Formats: sequence, structure tokens, C-alpha cells
Amino acid sequence: MDGVAALRAVLAANADLAAIVALDNISAGPRPVGMPLPSVMISRVSANDRNIPSPGMTRHVRERAQVTVLARNYPEQKALLRAVRHAAADRVGIEVPGITNVSIHTEATGPDFMSEDTSIWIGVQDFIVTYTETR
Repeated sequence: MDGVAALRAVLAANADLAAIVALDNISAGPRPVGMPLPSVMISRVSANDRNIPSPGMTRHVRERAQVTVLARNYPEQKALLRAVRHAAADRVGIEVPGITNVSIHTEATGPDFMSEDTSIWIGVQDFIVTYTETR
């Protein structure tokens, strides 16, 4: 498991977000062309292990993950981004199979843009996810 899995678990469990986007439309990794809207994609931007002396059987990881929302119009895009931030911001002690000591905090919010070819409104929100994993 990793930060993307932790973010997906938190987003999928949030009732406010579920009122806007179907659970099947919240995915780890890219969504296929022609997917139903609205939709949420979660991907890893970067990750690094903390170098500590004699770390033992575990290591602490700091991962930057990006949530990309895809919507039918600008108001829906903004509502999705608000719901994503509300669902995942400042979460500590989350239980995710395979990792421990999980915390999620907001990082930069990206630009608003629109894919003119597909008429999809797109927005991004980055998160920092920290966790401990077994080596």
C-alpha cells in the first residue's frame, strides 16, 4: 500500500464526496477515455524515505500525491475540489491495510483548466501523505 491507496480510502469513505461522485469513479491512476463524469483520479507525484540510523524493519515515507477532478462544468469542478479537500485535509491516524502511522495534509492547489476537445473541466489538489511501511 502507499499514499495513493490511503487517499483513495479516505475519499471513497466520505459521504459528502459520495453525494457528488460515484465510488466507481474514484480511481487510483488514470481513468479511461470516455469515463463517466464527474470523476476523480489519484496519482503519485513523488515519494522519499526518511534516512534514519538503524531503521529496523520499517521505514517512514513522505509521498506527494495529486488528486485530479474531472467535471462537466466549472461549478461542478469547484464543488468536487472543495469536497476532496474537506474529505482528506488534516487526516491523522488513518487505518490503511499494509501501512501504519498514516497522515494526510493539503499541499498546493493546481490551476483550473478545460479540455476543449472533450469539454471536461479539470482541477488538481496535491496532498502530502506520510506513513510507515515494512521494508
